[in-house]
Amino acid sequence: MYQQFSATTETRDQIEIIRLKGYIEDTGGTMLKQTVQSGLDAGFSLFALDCTEVELISSPGVAALLDIAGMIADDFAGQISVWGLDKHHSTVLEMSGFFFMAHQASSEQESLDFLAVG
Repeated sequence: MYQQFSATTETRDQIEIIRLKGYIEDTGGTMLKQTVQSGLDAGFSLFALDCTEVELISSPGVAALLDIAGMIADDFAGQISVWGLDKHHSTVLEMSGFFFMAHQASSEQESLDFLAVG
């Protein structure tokens, strides 16, 4: 049984860090979009996604990730960086085109450094 999706946020400088946990499916994807929208509404345009505790991403979850990447990159001229994906999820997101809009980092520090430099 997979854990229900949850997301927690923290701010470091001008970067909104979102720590994802559990199963990103339809409901989790909606929650993720709401979390990102709240950050955008608060004036953030730099987002770091911690995926180290993500267990599974369904097709609607992939669609939600594509939606938030599009919102951040296209609508707000922002940047998104991601770390902690396992090989399977990394491959799925690569094939979906997610990494055309998001940077894949090997660690939290690399992700934050990437966003800080812009």
